[in-house]
Amino acid sequence: MAWDTELATAIKDVARKAVKKLPNGWYRAEVLQVKPKLIFSVVSKEFQFSAGEKLIMTATARAKTWTVGAQAAAILQGSELLVLDAL
Repeated sequence: MAWDTELATAIKDVARKAVKKLPNGWYRAEVLQVKPKLIFSVVSKEFQFSAGEKLIMTATARAKTWTVGAQAAAILQGSELLVLDAL
């Protein structure tokens, strides 16, 4: 295996371990709907957040093209969800 492939594999494995061990307040959000409004859910789809209603996105996350089923790292604070970036 080439060194660049080994490095990419190592980074991917470290990232997976880090996501699995997210601190309290961090969640793996999932896209439920893209149009007409972007909707993310956390905690087994029990909590849903739509664009313009308690959903905050970083510039990086806002620039992404989201698809249904895509996952993102997010922080849940009170009644608002901050989407950081795609996983």
